[in-house]
Amino acid sequence: MDQNFNKVFWDACANGDFPMAAAQIKAGADVNYQNGDGRSALMRAAKRDRKDIVQLLIDNGADVNMTDKNGKTALMGAAKKGNKTICKALIDAGANVNAKDDNGRTALMRACLLGQDRCVQLLLDAGANINAQDEVGRSALMEACIAFKRDTIALLLERNADVNLFDNNGCTSLMRAAFGGYASLVEKLIAYGADVDMVDKQGNRALDYVREHCRAQLEPILK
Repeated sequence: MDQNFNKVFWDACANGDFPMAAAQIKAGADVNYQNGDGRSALMRAAKRDRKDIVQLLIDNGADVNMTDKNGKTALMGAAKKGNKTICKALIDAGANVNAKDDNGRTALMRACLLGQDRCVQLLLDAGANINAQDEVGRSALMEACIAFKRDTIALLLERNADVNLFDNNGCTSLMRAAFGGYASLVEKLIAYGADVDMVDKQGNRALDYVREHCRAQLEPILK
């Protein structure tokens, strides 16, 4: 099949042109054609919220677990955008909820960093590993704490996320919250079992992460 023909098909999917995409598939387009970055039409459609195109591609045999040159999948893009409908369609079609990209990041981590709670709930219900860690040791809870996504943090804690996981530098979610100066988050993490006496690889406790302008508020909590 001529690659220009497949590119026309890919562009139609990316742009949400359902009639053109359907016609190109009928004419023999490769539903798993990848562009120069290794992105398939399904990946692009999922990230651009093209629900009807996503379903069309799935119905015509698109590989839901295909990866681009960075190891990213269609599910990761949909989770990042917070599109629960597309995430569910991909999961129902067999998408691996625990797939990791080349940096070890999962769809759940992406959703948590951006506070996409409906997708977070869906991914967890589908078996996503809540305590998975990426190449630098960050977990979904750490990502949510970095971004101060309070509802996401509450959801993860209620689903028994390990509050004392630490990254490659020994930094915990509590340490990140302490550095951010988020008193309410620090209290919540401690209430769920965060250890105030854990130390990172430099021997620092959570209290040592507190910046000067927050010490009066956080020191009594973290002592």
